[in-house]
Amino acid sequence: MTQEEQLFDDPWRAGAVAGGRGDSWANDVVAALDSEGGHYLATLAKWFTQFPTASTTDRAAMKARLESFTTSDHLGAVNELAWYQFMRQSCFQIDPISTAKTARPDFMLTGPTPVFAEVSTLNVSDGEKASLRDTGGVGLNHRETVRRLLLKVSDEKRAQFEYAAANGLPCLLVLFDYTFWSGLATDLYRFLASELLRDAPAFSGLPSALSAIVYVERRVMAGRIVLSRLRSAIYHNPAASYGLDPRMFNMLRHFGHDIREIAPGVEGDWIEL
Repeated sequence: MTQEEQLFDDPWRAGAVAGGRGDSWANDVVAALDSEGGHYLATLAKWFTQFPTASTTDRAAMKARLESFTTSDHLGAVNELAWYQFMRQSCFQIDPISTAKTARPDFMLTGPTPVFAEVSTLNVSDGEKASLRDTGGVGLNHRETVRRLLLKVSDEKRAQFEYAAANGLPCLLVLFDYTFWSGLATDLYRFLASELLRDAPAFSGLPSALSAIVYVERRVMAGRIVLSRLRSAIYHNPAASYGLDPRMFNMLRHFGHDIREIAPGVEGDWIEL
């Protein structure tokens, strides 16, 4: 790695320690640089060196997002690295795709069938932030989370799904959840199954180029980045132009119109990356 590519170097840390970053993710990290925070940054730096970006432009953009003090920018980049590491750990061949010139999915995976994957994030909403600021709490509202998910699928990511369909391949939306209630064992993954696949399924209004939604709960424990196997799941679109083989991701829970539910093929909850 060149000097220009070094992640979270001394100037960055000095700028982070200077403070005044509002609700930035960096505040908690720099407060624990000698322990959990330092381990978190070291993990991301290692992952960055292992991430095979397609061009120097893509690499510079990834670095900028990882080092951004804006939480949504940082988490978006971290989630791409986390998905890449998770797929490698699960013995998939995975290759990033350059998206600089046109809307394309983030990754190509190989398995029983080649699959495109687009990685995205549900962050804490402005409404949740306002409620926490004004009342000190946030009401549990899974329907609002589903509404935001469907908007992301139907509006923000349609071009990526259509690119995959034009190439005759399935496409996943890999959605990392950072809404306020994420990680509090509210079993949102089961509510999603009901909303997406019930008798009047939400999937019916989504693009047929979308093969499945992968809902992921990711947390940081003592500086270690982990995924929940028990509260993450894959939801198969019954109207998909190109279906996904359920055996392809047997390390996670599956839901589908005909599948109903398939439990993970591996025991235990937290998957350390």
